[in-house]
Amino acid sequence: MEYPEFVDRDEELATLRKRFSNRGAEFIVVYGKRRIGKSALLQKFMEDADGIHFFCRIESEKEMLERFSARIAEEMDMEYLKEAPFTTWDSLLEFFIRNTTDNFAIVFDEFPYAVSANPTLPSVFQDYWDTKLKKTDLKIIICGSSVAMMESLLGYKSPLYGRRTTQMHIDQMNFKNSCRFMGNYSFEEKITVYSICGGTPAYLMEFGDAPLNRCIEDKIFKKDAFMYNEVPFLLREELKEPRIYFSILNAISIGKTTLSEIVNHTGYEKGIITKYLSVLSDLKLVSRQIPVTEGVKSRKGIYVLRDNFFVFWFRYVFNNMEMIEKNLSSELVKSIVEQSNEMCSCTFEKICVEFLLMKRPFDFTRIGSWWYGESEIDIIALNDNTKEILFCECKYTNRMLDTDIYHNLIEKTRSVKWGSPERKETYCLISKSGFTKKMKKLAAIDNVPLFDLSDLEKSFAE
Repeated sequence: MEYPEFVDRDEELATLRKRFSNRGAEFIVVYGKRRIGKSALLQKFMEDADGIHFFCRIESEKEMLERFSARIAEEMDMEYLKEAPFTTWDSLLEFFIRNTTDNFAIVFDEFPYAVSANPTLPSVFQDYWDTKLKKTDLKIIICGSSVAMMESLLGYKSPLYGRRTTQMHIDQMNFKNSCRFMGNYSFEEKITVYSICGGTPAYLMEFGDAPLNRCIEDKIFKKDAFMYNEVPFLLREELKEPRIYFSILNAISIGKTTLSEIVNHTGYEKGIITKYLSVLSDLKLVSRQIPVTEGVKSRKGIYVLRDNFFVFWFRYVFNNMEMIEKNLSSELVKSIVEQSNEMCSCTFEKICVEFLLMKRPFDFTRIGSWWYGESEIDIIALNDNTKEILFCECKYTNRMLDTDIYHNLIEKTRSVKWGSPERKETYCLISKSGFTKKMKKLAAIDNVPLFDLSDLEKSFAE
């Protein structure tokens, strides 16, 4: 299938263009995990901007400077640089300072590779920024995939600390934009694909729109498939000792989401788990969630994996590696597709949050899930100023949703103390398989909106 040339990233692209149009120097940092679309964003930006987009590689400093010189010679019509390339970063930066006027962008893509070749490079940039670059109209953009290294390059102890004029963390695409990569899949199949790949463009492009069973087996459950080895590759690139991290991520993927559950499952001490969870949070791999009605200091927090593909990989690949290594994965893949409701249920809640944010029955100031003891509500949206609150259950099952779910939701709302007693309550239900006649009749009486997959499909297609 043909893929869209450029999807999403409108806000990030607008930021880059605005920064480029400003007079004066800019030092812009762009980072995010591999295959998330950073280079595509920068390439799109450079289509309308005067400048040089240079890809750093794992090579010596000499080789890198020679390639950079050749790139400049080609882009700026200075052929002599091919025969007399720059030998130091100082000389390269001096060249740009002396030979560019007006706004000019210099993009260092995968900047950490350049730092690996010359660890003093951040100090060189600090010196030039403080003494010369910030007096120009140059726009320096450094980009990197190693979140840990990028954050260390900009941390308090780094020479570059305090120099950036803006930074952008490039995250996954939402479901609506991810669908643009999924071709002729049915809407239900798109939910399945998103549950597996998340909003990472490179993973979605691997799937295309071929039959799901075949895609899962060929693209993930083959030893030579890049998605099979993707998670270990990413973790080993970011972390020096991935073993404990693997244990923690696996525990969360199978539903061990509280600190005590993770400690009990892994067998590591609480202090170790807390330390490692902090690192995983900094790397944007794990996030701590609290009930939507709680404050940030709530002790009711749970830990979740931010990336759908990490959830899928740990749940189905990590725990079945022996079968995969022996080429016995076809039955496993078949069972995954047959039991896709279970796999997709958590992702469906995220999709429903996105749907409600588009529908906006009122202006939300917060939206998320809620739990207290054994009681859970899939989605609560609220407005702290107007005291409006929406309670929503969303079910991804093959059974039509009946009145029992609605009555149970009403019962659970009595435990939600937020905004009482003057709050204004509304309800809605979202069901994969629709609603019984009994539920539709009751919803009409109580004025409760009911949405099924066809309603979601129409909204996400707009």
